[in-house]
Amino acid sequence: MRHWVTIVQLTLLAQASFLTLSVLVTNAQAQDIACEPITIFAAASTTNVMEKIADDYERNTACSVTTVFAASGTLARQIESGAPADLFLSANVEWMDWLEQSAIVKPENRTNLLGNDLVLIVPKFTDFSSFNLNTPQGLQSFLGERRLAIGDPASVPAGRYAVAYIRRMGLSKDLKDNIVTAASVRAALTWVARDEAIAGIVYRTDAMIEDSVSIAATFPAPSDAPIIYPLALMGRTPHADARAFYDHLQTYASAVAFTDGGFRRVSAE
Repeated sequence: MRHWVTIVQLTLLAQASFLTLSVLVTNAQAQDIACEPITIFAAASTTNVMEKIADDYERNTACSVTTVFAASGTLARQIESGAPADLFLSANVEWMDWLEQSAIVKPENRTNLLGNDLVLIVPKFTDFSSFNLNTPQGLQSFLGERRLAIGDPASVPAGRYAVAYIRRMGLSKDLKDNIVTAASVRAALTWVARDEAIAGIVYRTDAMIEDSVSIAATFPAPSDAPIIYPLALMGRTPHADARAFYDHLQTYASAVAFTDGGFRRVSAE
């Protein structure tokens, strides 16, 4: 009889365990579907900071955040062609304006989030003591016949800013044989880090993450064309979880992460 009671107890225990497991599985499934997956397309120059912010957000909310990085122009064209992005962090305002004109971005769903600086970098240990960026001849003299790496101005905002500065210095014709263009600002950074180019024009935030380069000079930012990174939700009716991440990127915690990465918060200026 005792043996029979023991079997009954085990059977009841097994049934209870099955019910408990079923509840746990159901709760886990509910947690998974409670938060829609989030995809953010972001300028290549934000890679390190955005990956950190996305990882922290996933841990704290259990929401899945997918990050896609490339040149802003490349990303904007992909979004315009139907790529499934929930948010876009661009390295310049023009590409965001383009998406707004295409009715992919609503004006009330965008904000200017970050600022950056443009710098001239050289391979580590390069002697640039005699370099003077304040004269048009300074850059030309330093380069000689050597290569200057910039992002492709057709799709890379840093490349556009670089070309604009070269044009303001009156060096467009003089440096046309020196300039080599990269698919992203990070690619231009890599060329200089590998000593494949004697200099490059990149964002300060890029130079900060690469130990194999030195900053030779900082380009003065024109007051009428500051380097601005706008953030926006995509589509006419963004889902709630995308909006929550959009709001999170504007919090104090995110501001600290961006500042640590060398960016400036536009709202704080």
